[in-house]
Amino acid sequence: MAFRVVIAGRGGEGVLFVTRVLAEGAFRQGHPVISTETHGMAQRGGSVISQVKIGDFLSPMIRYGEADLLIATSEEEAARNLIYLRDGGKVIRDSRAGGPYDIDARGIAYELDHPRGANLVLLGFAIGELEGLKPGPFEEVITELSPSRWTQKNLEAFRRGLLHRGPKG
Repeated sequence: MAFRVVIAGRGGEGVLFVTRVLAEGAFRQGHPVISTETHGMAQRGGSVISQVKIGDFLSPMIRYGEADLLIATSEEEAARNLIYLRDGGKVIRDSRAGGPYDIDARGIAYELDHPRGANLVLLGFAIGELEGLKPGPFEEVITELSPSRWTQKNLEAFRRGLLHRGPKG
């Protein structure tokens, strides 16, 4: 298994939390994992980009045109970071546009009465594209890393994303 994933969003949208869950969940399934993150003006809503490599890689950085998957918290962040995507790579984004890899993560999070859970809806949706990874270890990590008052809501958001997995291909 070898996947290069870029996660892009704005400060406060949980990009770093999702990165940690993705990296730790894949590691617990026996895969080598390395990651890195770039904080812009994150505290003020600036861009935050993280990169996760799952497989036998030597460097955490993903060069332009090499990412297999881009997970974006909005259409704008998806457009801004398309440069990382390889030919044939996939973009999973929080959007109501109706594309094959679009999911209304914010809408689902609001349905769950958990507006801050959109990041985990996106991650659940993305797990469907990372073949060979099982959801159980990610749920364990979410349980361990979430503040106790948010654990059940975070798990619910992740599971809702799993139910909306994107098409294969």
